Amino acid sequence: MSHPVILYGATGHAVSVREEIEQILAERDLRIIAYIDDSPHTRPDSIGGVPVIDFETWRRAYRDVPLNVTIGNPAHRRRLVARIEAAGGQFAWLIGTWPSLARDLVAGEGSFIGGGCYVGPGVRLGRHVQLQPLSFIGHDTSIGDFTTICSSRIAGWVEIGSDVFIGMGTSIVHGSAARPLRIGDGAFIAAGSVVTKSVPPGARVMGNPARPLRELARRNGG
Repeated sequence: MSHPVILYGATGHAVSVREEIEQILAERDLRIIAYIDDSPHTRPDSIGGVPVIDFETWRRAYRDVPLNVTIGNPAHRRRLVARIEAAGGQFAWLIGTWPSLARDLVAGEGSFIGGGCYVGPGVRLGRHVQLQPLSFIGHDTSIGDFTTICSSRIAGWVEIGSDVFIGMGTSIVHGSAARPLRIGDGAFIAAGSVVTKSVPPGARVMGNPARPLRELARRNGG
């Protein structure tokens, strides 16, 4: 018997998550029955034969169906999760059982791990974490609630806070058991960055090695 799931979001990323569910996660027999889109002027009637509904339609008719919030922006995802919780909704956990995922992986509700990811032993994911396809998460790494990691490589002994956004192609070098490398809550790491030291909460960094955006702007005469 298939298990219905609704995806919150109707962008290309939501469609990609559907592909992951139907192919990479096929053994879980999940079936996407609707997308949610809150934009009445641009919302299509359906995507690939699956209806696109608004939040109120979900609340009235589909509230018992688990959702996964596919929005990449951590702050936006957090707000939507709070809205769903207030309405009495529940969340789908979209993670496969592949040999590239360590057997002791712990992940909070609503989390998503895309295909081709490697997750080492001792990894802990918070609630509503997104690991995009082809991400590499080294051993003894913790990732806080609502964090998004876009196809990046993270070495071992790294502590990543909540509401962090890590852009595609980022590399984060390892810390140590005694001194893990830390990425603070709400940090933003631009695509292609190489992070060689800890990043403070709320910082926005980019480059190789990654530096604060304001520092780079000063160096470039901005």
